Amino acid sequence: MLAVSPISALWGLLLGFALSVTLIALLRDKLPQDHGRAYAVNGEQSKGKARGSGVVFIPVFAAVTMLVAPFSWERCAYLFLTLAAMLTGYLDDRSSLPWGELKKGLLDLAICLLAIVTYMNTHADYGFSLFGWRVALPWWLFAPIALFVLWAFINCCNCADGVDGHFGTLSVIALGALWYALYAFCGGADWSLCSLTLIGCVLAYLLFNASPSLIMMGDAGSRAIGLFMGILVLQTGNFLLCLPFAVVILLDGGLGLLKLAIMRTFHSKTFMMWLLTPLHDEARKKRRWSDTQTVFRFAVVQLICALAGLLIMAALS
Repeated sequence: MLAVSPISALWGLLLGFALSVTLIALLRDKLPQDHGRAYAVNGEQSKGKARGSGVVFIPVFAAVTMLVAPFSWERCAYLFLTLAAMLTGYLDDRSSLPWGELKKGLLDLAICLLAIVTYMNTHADYGFSLFGWRVALPWWLFAPIALFVLWAFINCCNCADGVDGHFGTLSVIALGALWYALYAFCGGADWSLCSLTLIGCVLAYLLFNASPSLIMMGDAGSRAIGLFMGILVLQTGNFLLCLPFAVVILLDGGLGLLKLAIMRTFHSKTFMMWLLTPLHDEARKKRRWSDTQTVFRFAVVQLICALAGLLIMAALS
């Protein structure tokens, strides 16, 4: 484990927070405005709000990480790819017409492939742990699984971002669990520092995104956070940890992707029609939960799952 000073971790958290708050406040009026979302619950309420604030706090995250974390070419590559995911998301945010699924899908694939190539060139051991046993995987099996993990995080995080304070809160919980797992159990203290820095930036965003929100992170934020969260999962050496640490994010955004994929592949118009997706829309429209109830109840479930995952890791370590 690399020796990382608690002071460095504290600086990462505080600098990420302070710089993000300052720059968001200064640049908020220069961000593109949301056009409203025709098919989202209460989507018209977002019309005119500043969108794409990820283009402000994601560069802060990258810069502060480079400043406080031990230098690593691998980490530089991931930060560059995170900025690339932010940029593609921001260009979509500011476009008058949303980008097509094919265009975004190909860009996601290219970014994820480069991340996997980077990981496999800097790590010799591929696999995961299961109930205390280490299961080794050949590279040709690990690569597509890891590619799917990164793709799932990018797209599930993007789909889960739709309620004031919702995705930001869930991502802070997931990143907090990854921080402790990397620091205490996985020999990745330097990577845990990255997680804390990103938490500081997201907390700064939440100051402006609490209901009723002033800004939204847009694809520029959600896609970049999703990519780096997936990278942190890979750095734990156990991609199964995405299940307890980010289960609500993956279900909230992922069930809609699964539903759409099945309907298109099998030309079915009835698959899962009883369930409105993303799940936060099911909660607000059909269950009649307020935005605040949705955020807190989803967050409570995510927190319980994350703590359970950490306790199981402690018991098996």
